Amino acid sequence: MRQTAPAARGELPLVGHVARLAVDPLGFLERQRALGSVVVLRLMGRECYLINGAEAATQVLVTRQDCFDKGGPFMEAARQLVGNGVITCGAAEHRLQRPVMKPAFHRGRVAGYTQVMRSCVEETTRSWQDGRRLDVGAAMYRLAALVVARTLVSAPVGRQAAQVMGEALPELLRGLLRRMLIPAAWVHRLPTPANRRFDAARLRLDAAVRDVIAQYRQADQHKQDLLSQIIAGDEDTGRRPGDAEVRDQVMSVLAAGVETSASLLAWTFQLLSHHPDVQRRLWEEVDGELAEDPVAFEDLPRLTFTRRLLTEVLRLYPPTWLLSRIVVEPAEICGHVLPRGADVLISPYALHRDPAVFPDPGRLDPDRWLPERLTPAQRRSFLAFGAGRRRCMGEFYGMTETTVALASIARAWHLHPTRPGPVHPVPRFLLVPAEQPLVPHRRAPRAVQR
Repeated sequence: MRQTAPAARGELPLVGHVARLAVDPLGFLERQRALGSVVVLRLMGRECYLINGAEAATQVLVTRQDCFDKGGPFMEAARQLVGNGVITCGAAEHRLQRPVMKPAFHRGRVAGYTQVMRSCVEETTRSWQDGRRLDVGAAMYRLAALVVARTLVSAPVGRQAAQVMGEALPELLRGLLRRMLIPAAWVHRLPTPANRRFDAARLRLDAAVRDVIAQYRQADQHKQDLLSQIIAGDEDTGRRPGDAEVRDQVMSVLAAGVETSASLLAWTFQLLSHHPDVQRRLWEEVDGELAEDPVAFEDLPRLTFTRRLLTEVLRLYPPTWLLSRIVVEPAEICGHVLPRGADVLISPYALHRDPAVFPDPGRLDPDRWLPERLTPAQRRSFLAFGAGRRRCMGEFYGMTETTVALASIARAWHLHPTRPGPVHPVPRFLLVPAEQPLVPHRRAPRAVQR
């Protein structure tokens, strides 16, 4: 039976629910679960449908995905940074772009990246000093930028662009969140300090990316990385992208490859510093499975606890805490008809903390991902990498990178908290931990009978 979707409480004149979202976006989204599968939000006069629950989200992203396309306030804000690349483009363009991008993330290609990833970890941690406070978030940004620059955009100028991306992202992500919550272009053209900082960061990044493209256009020696494949185009169709499209793909790769991996690793080390029992189990696994050898691709299938830990951190703090779509064909979702042109919002953060699916949802419990405990509802609710045709093609790349990094660092370092209490999430355009330094201490891997 068709139903009328209830509206979220706390709507204010003119701005709607923007104020509630701006003050406590994560808590506000979680509270809407009690109202049902579909809830109406209003953002500056713009009506959005918030999707709650695994079944409703599966219908939007998988079983009825043809009725929806990339769009809505989240995607519109993202396009202001990355343009119309593979992450943000519509379905028709995605069918053209995906075949060009996908080979770079093939399992065999990623296996070849593993040694490079490990060397980036070694280079990043070389400057760490025993007992000296460490900004772990900044360190993980540097690491992720190095990995992207040496695997996906490997010309020397690519390293500079990745570094600029790592430096500019925090300011850009704050600006994108403002643009998502306040979908009124004129507000963001005002000469406020925040808008000026955002514009300056974007101009700096655009200049770095233009330099990358110019160098690749002029030289023909970079044949193995992703950017070379993008510029070469699709051999089957003969389609070669112009500079604007290449720029958008470079931005997409830098944004996704740097921010998501850096956020996941920063969260993991912060949580480990407050969960000694989980950290002990991680040490037992890496010490026992790796012996004295550096982490290799062949080792990764044996690091089962390490992978479960990363998955659990992604459940608790998914970098992409909000997804948006636009309705292209009227669709009935859990008894609610969504009209053509409507905006749709899905919060992986809220779905991942549904107590009906994940008991004791705020607890760090890597063993909830053991095969014997994993339920169909958990599979459907876990959206850290999206779902359906638009599921992140870099998932295997990202999980390989973060597993190599976590195992390598955990073998050599013990990161201690600088103050008690949990680390709080900061909802920018992506979800990051509040800045809280850790203190690294060297550790010697213990010999474990294998």
